[in-house]
Amino acid sequence: MNKTDTDLNNSPVVPDGQDSRNTDITVMSYPRRVVMPDLIRSFLGIVLCAGIAATPDIIELLRWIAAALILLFVVYLLRTLFRLRSRMHVSDYGVRQSGVFSSSAFGWSELSGFRLRYFSTRRDGKKGWFEMTLHAAGTKLVAESSLQGFGRLLELARDAASDNQIMIDDVTRTNLLRLDEADNLVRAQGGRGGAMGEGQ
Repeated sequence: MNKTDTDLNNSPVVPDGQDSRNTDITVMSYPRRVVMPDLIRSFLGIVLCAGIAATPDIIELLRWIAAALILLFVVYLLRTLFRLRSRMHVSDYGVRQSGVFSSSAFGWSELSGFRLRYFSTRRDGKKGWFEMTLHAAGTKLVAESSLQGFGRLLELARDAASDNQIMIDDVTRTNLLRLDEADNLVRAQGGRGGAMGEGQ
């Protein structure tokens, strides 16, 4: 998980009566190197299924299946494009997500829901990604662990969930423990001068 924050040094003035927490705003985005493979797979899927659907004398059932798969790949392509253009503006006071067609924002004191899910790409569960879902004031915000700065966003959301006394489910609790164990292992490896590769 990449925890590198992209700090744009945007420091708004602390409002009167507020505490002196860090007001620096970190703008987070999904790196192109992560999103581009999904775009390529979506495009190839659309082309392949369109070729099958356009094949002469193909049975009608296969033509309908190919058409349905084209629709799924188009949805996946649009979702990937939206994720590429999405930005998270994160500070100690709250978070704002800006996208192509919409934006949402809330303060950490408004956080009312916090979930963390893990999706594995292998049977042994050693490779995959985390997805964090936040709810506040009728707003839902979803962030994946490929987001640059995900570590800071997760830390702030976790602290806010604790401050707001939000009940978290067993799956979220297990995934938080998994992340804590991974962080401790990375620190231990760094202390011994070692390096961990992806998937280890």
